[in-house]
Amino acid sequence: MSRFIRLSTFLVNTNDIHQIIINPNHYCIHVVGKQMDGFMFSFAGFGTGYVSPYTHKIEVCKTKHSIDYKIMTDWIDQHYPMDKN
Repeated sequence: MSRFIRLSTFLVNTNDIHQIIINPNHYCIHVVGKQMDGFMFSFAGFGTGYVSPYTHKIEVCKTKHSIDYKIMTDWIDQHYPMDKN
């Protein structure tokens, strides 16, 4: 089993896929990167801050990206088959 999905213009590491939103004729793939961004403020032992990963969104449309749409449909069907009962 490959850890990557080859689309027409790039490779997607399947370990980085956080969420795939399935709409009719459209997929929205949310990919979480390895880079983090953060901020911390501290004063006299008390502080506040946040850490946030960068999230990228890849959109695959059946009409605009028909080859990529078929690749994603086959990958989803292979790895996450729907129960047809």
